[in-house]
Amino acid sequence: MTKLLEISDLTLSFKELFATTDVLHGISLSIAAGERVALVGESGSGKSVTARIILGLLQETKTAHITGDVVFEGKDISGMVRRDRARLRGTEMSMIFQDPTSSLNPTFTIGRQFIEILRRRDGNRAKADCLLRATEMLDEVSIPNPERVLASYAFQLSGGMNQRVMIAMALANQPKLLLADEPGTALDVSVQAQTLDLMRNMVTDHRTAVLFISHNLGVVREFADRVFVIYRGNIVEDGPTAAIFADPRHAYTRALMSAVPRITGAGLPEVPEVSEAFLAPQISHGDVA
Repeated sequence: MTKLLEISDLTLSFKELFATTDVLHGISLSIAAGERVALVGESGSGKSVTARIILGLLQETKTAHITGDVVFEGKDISGMVRRDRARLRGTEMSMIFQDPTSSLNPTFTIGRQFIEILRRRDGNRAKADCLLRATEMLDEVSIPNPERVLASYAFQLSGGMNQRVMIAMALANQPKLLLADEPGTALDVSVQAQTLDLMRNMVTDHRTAVLFISHNLGVVREFADRVFVIYRGNIVEDGPTAAIFADPRHAYTRALMSAVPRITGAGLPEVPEVSEAFLAPQISHGDVA
């Protein structure tokens, strides 16, 4: 399969006043065109900063020191000038953030935000054409009365409605890569399930590749083709989803799985203590990309 995104030996550290904090330690992963890949780990493990490096956001932060290669369609993102990185965002790659309501601009209507996004690809696109495309996308995510939603502000909509709007916006320009950072986590369980079903159908219809960032292994099992497990800025295990769940080989992967609540009546699951075994070399179940 053709690799759309390839990250090789990526490191990240932040320079502070009296010290340097290392965040990522030589991580490598790849995503093929149309593939759904999950990056799994606990909070603070380095998932979200990886997504921001892919988007080219942290390269513009003076305190961030980044090494390694982030190659998208054969082009090194870190080596691009700021203007070229900005052109990729919202056109060739898009992101769905964890909290949809705070991610939308509260001072602009949904319709105006759609226009801004669609004009990132074509600055001369007519307003009427943008709104027609926005209406089509809202229809695709099963939003009733899209004209009313386009005239609304984010605070006038429910969290679930805003999440659907975010998905529609992210896919409006038919990006080749979608970064989904814990989508639906801020919503109730039933809305989360609807959001993931909707996103699965949308990316399949649009042939969009996905990097799905999550700590929810149940969701990952249903959504992803391949899984990368990250712990303290290290990729510790990777492979096809079925293989990872059938035979988790790394101590940290097994700990994550044992921490998933089960309705057994036997009380809370026992979680292994953090040990040096978690920092063992990366275990791969085979690269299918």
